[in-house]
Amino acid sequence: MSEESWVEVRDEPRHRQRFENDFARVYDVRIPPGDTTLYHRHTEDTFYVSILPARVRNQTWGESEAQTNDVPQGIAICAPHRDQPLTHQVSNVGEGKMRMIGAEVRRSPDRTADAPLEAPGHSLHWERPRLRAYLLELEPGQSTGEVTYGFSGLSVALADGNLDLQGADGAASLIACSPGDLVWHDGPARFELTNRGGESFRAYVAEWR
Repeated sequence: MSEESWVEVRDEPRHRQRFENDFARVYDVRIPPGDTTLYHRHTEDTFYVSILPARVRNQTWGESEAQTNDVPQGIAICAPHRDQPLTHQVSNVGEGKMRMIGAEVRRSPDRTADAPLEAPGHSLHWERPRLRAYLLELEPGQSTGEVTYGFSGLSVALADGNLDLQGADGAASLIACSPGDLVWHDGPARFELTNRGGESFRAYVAEWR
């Protein structure tokens, strides 16, 4: 194959860009059943969140054999593509739609947090050199209380939710969200979040370090 047979991930049509700033570039990967991406290259450390369960075949450029894996819904990983660039092709070999959020870690913000966040509803999921990931879980009526994110980062919803956001300035807003919805927050940020819905709410909060 020639070099023209692969593209940068930015140009792969099933990796649809959702958001970009100086620190992150976020895309939404959607692959229908039976469909296959172009060969594409990843060169930035990337935070991945699986929105839907899927069965995928992963073919790495230059390798003769592909790997087939089941990807559970709701997992989050960090792939170190800056040190380990990856050129590959992904096929959806399952019966359902494949959907995943990917967020490239372009650079660290000027202000970061030294210690992991400790706040009601938040649990440290894992810690990597350039990222920390927290699982945010709120039962109906549960609140975080006043919490401060001393960092900038990305939140990705895993479930439907109706959330009451109370800002440090006293302003309140009701936020309706669905799986795959995301928001970038510039830190530091101080607020209180309450689950006003009738079901458990779950999201990942990724801290840029």
